[in-house]
Amino acid sequence: MVTAKALLFAFFELGALSLPVLAQTKTVYHPLDGLTTNEYWAIHDVLVKSGHFTDKARVASLLLHEPSKDKVLAWKEGDAIPREADLILLDSNGKTVEARVDITGEKLEYWKVVPNRQAPVMVSELDTMNEIAKQDPRVVAALKNHGVTDLSSVRCDLIPITFIAFPEQLDHRIGYGDCVDSHGAYHAWGRAISGLYIVADMNIQKILDVIDRGPTELPKGDIDYEEADAKPLEGTRPLLISQPDGPSYTINKGEVSWMNWLFRFRVDPRVGPVLNLVRYKDSDKPRSVMYEGSLSEMYVPYMDTDEWWSSRAFLDAGEFLLGGLFKPLGADDCPAHAQFFSGIVPSEQGTPILTQQLACMFEHATDGPAWRHFENGILTGRPSRELILRTAAVAGNYDYLIDWVFQQDGTIRVAVGATGIVETKAVKDAMVAMSDDSSKLSHGTLVDRNLLAVNHDHYFSFRLDLDVDGPTNSFMIDRMTPEHLTGQARNSIWAVSSSIAKTEKDGILDIDLHKPAMWNFINPSKRGAMGYPTGYMIMPGPTGISFLSENDPALKVGAFSEHQLWVTPYRPDEIYAAGTYVTSSKGLDGLPEWTKANRSIENTDIVAWYTLGFHHGVRLEDWPIMPTLWHDFLIRPQNFLEKNPVLALPHQP
Repeated sequence: MVTAKALLFAFFELGALSLPVLAQTKTVYHPLDGLTTNEYWAIHDVLVKSGHFTDKARVASLLLHEPSKDKVLAWKEGDAIPREADLILLDSNGKTVEARVDITGEKLEYWKVVPNRQAPVMVSELDTMNEIAKQDPRVVAALKNHGVTDLSSVRCDLIPITFIAFPEQLDHRIGYGDCVDSHGAYHAWGRAISGLYIVADMNIQKILDVIDRGPTELPKGDIDYEEADAKPLEGTRPLLISQPDGPSYTINKGEVSWMNWLFRFRVDPRVGPVLNLVRYKDSDKPRSVMYEGSLSEMYVPYMDTDEWWSSRAFLDAGEFLLGGLFKPLGADDCPAHAQFFSGIVPSEQGTPILTQQLACMFEHATDGPAWRHFENGILTGRPSRELILRTAAVAGNYDYLIDWVFQQDGTIRVAVGATGIVETKAVKDAMVAMSDDSSKLSHGTLVDRNLLAVNHDHYFSFRLDLDVDGPTNSFMIDRMTPEHLTGQARNSIWAVSSSIAKTEKDGILDIDLHKPAMWNFINPSKRGAMGYPTGYMIMPGPTGISFLSENDPALKVGAFSEHQLWVTPYRPDEIYAAGTYVTSSKGLDGLPEWTKANRSIENTDIVAWYTLGFHHGVRLEDWPIMPTLWHDFLIRPQNFLEKNPVLALPHQP
């Protein structure tokens, strides 16, 4: 569950961190650069002058509208830089509105009400409904029934359900939630008042129903991880890493240059780091690898039979922008030699909010060699280093570190580190009962007396617009195929059988250990040193797949989780794996809907969508704060480079 209290703390308190921000820009150098402070104010002024934007209208989303890909690729330094912004708003009548502003021309291109669509959740409406709930006599009486009479430390968060659970959601913004009591603690995680649920119409700001199933003892265990001892274990000695001569990368007008890599990036309020125009220098010639790469969506469904808990299936990136899903980094997130980058996120009035330390970049000496071999008594090898771009998404209780890691061998590693606080509910059990009933289903883990942490899943869709030596690519599947031998001591081996995916249906794939395959994105018109088409592969890491049934409305909104790979033709409006509007969604947008057309993906501009996922059966060790758990995948050159790029690395990293 995402509480406004936790999100407000993350946004406003962490924004005051004292570490210096070493880089930010007020100048637009490229069409894909992030929006600047001056551009935010230009957008705001255009809205006000249009007459549509009243005091009661609120901005739920304000993002850069990227120019078309062909225009970006044709753009050269010195050309005019086209700048536009897309907005999603709630108007004074609670209607969802789409708008686009031409920043360069200082004009409103359109303002249109979008029927049957819900804007992302906003802090102000959560705050308003919290106050309305605590003034409702039914809620006050129910809280008293649960032994809570001091409402000063109570927060009731009513959040629109992601999928359609009530018929009223079709034309009303229906909030559903519970209350927490943070009395005696720094935060309210682990202090939910279980068994009390509230339903509200957020458009008319009215409590519709109060459901009270009777009191459950409020857990009283220590949840204040903030006060945990920070003393070193016995034998700990200082571990220092420094770069007294500065980093090995440079940033010139927004373009990062490191080793053989060249790329641009911005931090988008919805999906975080967006990497653009990623190139690798081969024999000093920059070659295109990826036009754009970013997170597209996050999906977190919970696994409990209680109706309130089973309704929790969040699409965090699309639902909870709340001043930007990505939050500041601190001294514990990045090494001392890291460079920090600020960013701009919108207020609900569309004005700019400067967020410091929104990303960090640093070099890292790896723990292993780039290569090694021992032969004829001689050990030969080379050490390696990496360049890491790191950000942190905060979705209420969970924190996710997102790393884009550039390696010297031409590989990009994408990693997600999950940490933060697991979701809990109060239960009657104070201790696990010893039982021989192994058939009993468990929906979570007792992490403290009367406190159950509920099992759940995490899925991350990454949108990877690979442009291998240019936009015109094909998807080649290299399957390991059993081959039978006759007349030899052995009778079986495996060989590689390659095929080109013709349509989107061919490009929807799952990991199958019994039928392994390599997923290669090739340029059919470019040939490497040995005649192979040049390519880059996506190499999956450990991942998970959804167990939810196909007709489950919670799965329909996060249906991208059903497969580890999707491949679609490039379309500029197909950005988010679950669609643009995910609040109270019917699940009729996004990858499953687009791919029904079964469009051609051969010898054209194509986009890969990789699903990184894991099931979280909670452990006692995950409470009250979860140790960071990492999952990753690789984007690797496949017959792309003229020769081994790490062969001649120096003997010092």
